Amino acid sequence: MSIHYNNPYKTHAHENHLEKIFSEFFTLNKNIPMQSSSPWQPPTDIYETPDDIVVKMSIPGMKSEDIHISFLEDVLTIHGLVSDASPRERICFYQVEIRYGYFERKIVIPKSVDTENMQATYKDGFLQVVLPKTKQPSSQKISVKIKFHQ
Repeated sequence: MSIHYNNPYKTHAHENHLEKIFSEFFTLNKNIPMQSSSPWQPPTDIYETPDDIVVKMSIPGMKSEDIHISFLEDVLTIHGLVSDASPRERICFYQVEIRYGYFERKIVIPKSVDTENMQATYKDGFLQVVLPKTKQPSSQKISVKIKFHQ
């Protein structure tokens, strides 16, 4: 006599196929930037050299008037607006990965910096902010001008 029972841990090929379809669907949706009340955060590198703290941010397609940088109480704030100036009407999206809209990053700088000599440059889609290290902490709000290189 043989006994047959349903093994709940055994899956069938069509169940695996459906699971793969659902997985791909939900993974795809994670990459689509949904409209949100909170700003998105561009990819950013922060590193230290012997003399400076350097913040490098990837924000392609920007204009000087669309990026704002300030520093107050050890927090560097970078915010702006990435606009889509594409002249073509869209009737269907096949892939959406480029982020548009308001962005903001607040970065706590772990060491005292010379706010009078901070420099910001924008070139080839990268914003680089150089904060020279110092022994004197700063408590005043500073706005940083950006040098654009085309």
